[in-house]
Amino acid sequence: MTSAPGTDAARGRCAALIRAGAELRARPLVEIAAAVGAAAARWRDPSDPARRAGQRALAERHRVPEPAIARVLDAGFGVWTGEALLARATAELGDARALDSFVELGGTRRWALGARLAVALGSRGVPTTPVGDAIDLLTVKSPVWLKPATGADDLAARFADTLREVDAGLGAAIEVSSWPSGSPAAEAVLGAAELVLATGRRETMSALRSRVADDARLVVHGPRLSAAIVTREALAEDRAQCVAALADDVAFAGQAGCLSPVVAWLEGAADEGLAEEVLAACTERWPAAPRSEGEPRERAAWAEWIALAGLERAANGVGRTAGGAESGWSVQWRMRAAPPDPPPAARILVLSPVERAEDAADLCAQRRGLVAAIGVAGPPGRIATLACALAPAGVERIAPLGCLQSPPAHWRRDGRPGLADLVRWVDWEA
Repeated sequence: MTSAPGTDAARGRCAALIRAGAELRARPLVEIAAAVGAAAARWRDPSDPARRAGQRALAERHRVPEPAIARVLDAGFGVWTGEALLARATAELGDARALDSFVELGGTRRWALGARLAVALGSRGVPTTPVGDAIDLLTVKSPVWLKPATGADDLAARFADTLREVDAGLGAAIEVSSWPSGSPAAEAVLGAAELVLATGRRETMSALRSRVADDARLVVHGPRLSAAIVTREALAEDRAQCVAALADDVAFAGQAGCLSPVVAWLEGAADEGLAEEVLAACTERWPAAPRSEGEPRERAAWAEWIALAGLERAANGVGRTAGGAESGWSVQWRMRAAPPDPPPAARILVLSPVERAEDAADLCAQRRGLVAAIGVAGPPGRIATLACALAPAGVERIAPLGCLQSPPAHWRRDGRPGLADLVRWVDWEA
């Protein structure tokens, strides 16, 4: 990641990106997709020098063993193949060639054009998420300036370096660096952008609208959370597998992303011992540092949460909480199921029994617009019934428990098309 630029330097980099974007637009999408896929393939290869160095750096930064980071990199880069990128463009745009020139679509000739310059504002979360934003923009042939969140890791910058090694023209169309918020450099970059793609908190996204150019498009991904449903049939058939699948989804990247469940509803279950089992499984997958060694703000939020749990326990509202101050994870058993809410600190999971798995749909409906995904463990017939109840409740994705962290390339994040949101259409009527 390069250092923060001054105003003149920022304008110069924007101009260079725009020039690189013009050259990118003249190239066929199949060539661009192949180059992006080749770069991603290097990051899927455990023996690749860039992958090895990045994995070590991320493990040190997040204070976890390298195998925990390897799982994040494998899942994140696994979906970005050249074939998958082309298939996604076809699915969303009707014809992948619409990104190259006019094609016959809907009875007329149409061309899908990416932005002359796009800015992507990342957030602190799963390390591969900003990389995915950059890949989306390059797929629609938009040059992109990616600004990582304050305190974020450097995976996006490392991937940009790989792109430059694989394809110099593609690498020239991506810049990864930051700037001070509200600075003249920030105004110069945001003022030059035709499209701004942002992920973050609602208040941050609301303030952003006044900072971008009046005629710029703002594509926002706001906060989301996920949950899990475990049916009585799944628990009875293989309890250990249910615990393992739940931990696979919850503990991914330390529960940093919107696809990590914050609550699991267990149909008919009344065994508080599950809290200890899930705690052990999460700790195995992402052995985070004890809370006593965490950031002061997070320690204070967790301490307040655990104190409140003690008061609620006296009123028979909360059962056992597994994982204290010397653990990196906390799993709480709550007697009464409630709608999903963001946890006050990282690495907190709530387990709650429900009489019927279908009751979870009513709980999700109370948080409409907030629930990104639900992981479900159960027989196919039950899952089909649950899916039909969850869809109108506002849930955006339903997947087998244990698979939430591996969405396909064509996943519609926030329930919206990923690529189609990033282009403008030109219709040629003759």
